[in-house]
Amino acid sequence: MQLYTIVGIGGAAAGGVAILVMFLSLQQYSSEEYALDVDAFRDQADLIGFSRVILTNIGHSTLTNVVVDFGDHRETLPKLTPGQKIMVSPKDGTQPDHVTVTADNGIHVTKQFRSAPKAPGMIGGMG
Repeated sequence: MQLYTIVGIGGAAAGGVAILVMFLSLQQYSSEEYALDVDAFRDQADLIGFSRVILTNIGHSTLTNVVVDFGDHRETLPKLTPGQKIMVSPKDGTQPDHVTVTADNGIHVTKQFRSAPKAPGMIGGMG
């Protein structure tokens, strides 16, 4: 009976340590004061291509002077509050390969546009 008690306490302690480690690693990841996630996506539906960039402020502070540079033109956002998501697109008829996003407080992110894989039978697919 005593052995089960010791193992139970040891198992609970190990579980508690594992939870504490996970919490601290998540806390460290999300504790950045200024952080920006950039998702650049191109959808090639039929002959018309649609590109969009989703910006998400994943930091704890407001980002200011956010500039989205598509190469041939720029979009400027005065601010992006924590947790806020916004979508921007390049001008009609342009298909940039990448986008560069900068903001105050050292934010500088360059991303290549990604595309969904084409599959037969799907819109924009191979037939």
